[in-house]
Amino acid sequence: MLLGDPISLVLLTPAHLCITTFMLLSVHAEVSRKFFKTGFLVFMFGMFIEINGVHTGYIFGSYYYTSLLGPRILGVPIVIGTNWLLLSYCFASFIDRGLHDSKHYLKVALGAICMVLLDVLIEPFAVYYGLWVWEGRVLPSLANYVAWFFGGCVVINIWLRFWKDGRGQFSHDHKGGASSKYVVSKNNDIINITICCLLVFFVLSYVGVALYG
Repeated sequence: MLLGDPISLVLLTPAHLCITTFMLLSVHAEVSRKFFKTGFLVFMFGMFIEINGVHTGYIFGSYYYTSLLGPRILGVPIVIGTNWLLLSYCFASFIDRGLHDSKHYLKVALGAICMVLLDVLIEPFAVYYGLWVWEGRVLPSLANYVAWFFGGCVVINIWLRFWKDGRGQFSHDHKGGASSKYVVSKNNDIINITICCLLVFFVLSYVGVALYG
């Protein structure tokens, strides 16, 4: 499989999103009804803002998705909603654990910034392989990143509010004992592994572009 082979990488993208999302859900400490409601809310928000963005051109800019990411609902691939779910879960967990004593609004803002920075990395790869197309542009305008920031604030806030209830997840303190104050995940390492997998995937994609583009 060539790193620069568009078909190979495009087929890997939805699979990668689904597998990493399953990894995260499989280590969630308590798979409760509230957890599923929270995840579904984040997924639906992602689909909602993307559908409106595609059809209005006022949120992210004028763009459309191709058929390469699989089945679409009103022009938006289902895996895009999964993408919002995966990224917000990862970065909210990462920020909540690393900055657990910080103000809520600061954690929300930093989590959203992380999502924007990853989108900056994703955009050239996605455009190169034709996952979506910016009409009249090669890459998105500043509006796309502004929308990602505010949308990121919404989904990061949803997860942080969920964990703040103390019923979603649990982690361990520095001495290895159970702690009910900081609620991240049953296996915190899986968060770091997932984020690294995302970054490595796109780094390899860029290598493919450089070698075979």
